[in-house]
Amino acid sequence: MKKLEDLPAFRARTAGFTSDSLPHGGGLETSANLPLKVGPDGKMRPFMGNTVVFPLPEEVKREMGRMQERLYRTCAPALAEPLAASSFHMTLHDLLSGTPDRALRGRMDDMRDAALERVRQIARTGETVRLHTTALFNMVNTSMVLGLAPADEESCGRLMAYYETLQEAVRLNYPLTPHVTLAYFRPGVIAAEWVEKLRCAVDETGRREKIFMELPAKTLEYQRFSDMNHYWRDM
Repeated sequence: MKKLEDLPAFRARTAGFTSDSLPHGGGLETSANLPLKVGPDGKMRPFMGNTVVFPLPEEVKREMGRMQERLYRTCAPALAEPLAASSFHMTLHDLLSGTPDRALRGRMDDMRDAALERVRQIARTGETVRLHTTALFNMVNTSMVLGLAPADEESCGRLMAYYETLQEAVRLNYPLTPHVTLAYFRPGVIAAEWVEKLRCAVDETGRREKIFMELPAKTLEYQRFSDMNHYWRDM
């Protein structure tokens, strides 16, 4: 059996890329893959897939919506069109995604039952994972996200076990980094002045109290999406 990442190892792994995620003294070139999701005008492009997510409690979504509003008040020219706060979620496993075509639709249909069975398997545990927010950070030059971390060792073990269960349906080559996406970047080069404004937003968020939440396994959902702003439950 694979050894699961414990809480100290999780903290050590994620601290490096969450604590200082923006360049110093220059611009930021966004990911070469970002234009698949976002057009040059900041509008979402068709980008389809399936995923397994924890919907967030309503009070948590409202607080994160306020964070998003503050981010856009100061940094909007660097960001794509706003994501709907009503759809904020924590992704447990990415499954499949890409530019819409018949082949991708077929792959999604073929693995749907396997993913659903594992979602139901996790839900049947009756467990709950406890998390708290960590930092606002730049996720691989694609988006500004709010990091989440397990609040205790038990929650860490459960979360990592759930991820490994879904790896049996679609194996990804990267570990789980829980987060909530607050905004995608506008593709291209973000000028240094806007990078500094993003850094101020990161610092301002860091001064606020952590948000704590409990996510029951029974709320886990298999979802599909047609772009980064349109998700729906498919169970």
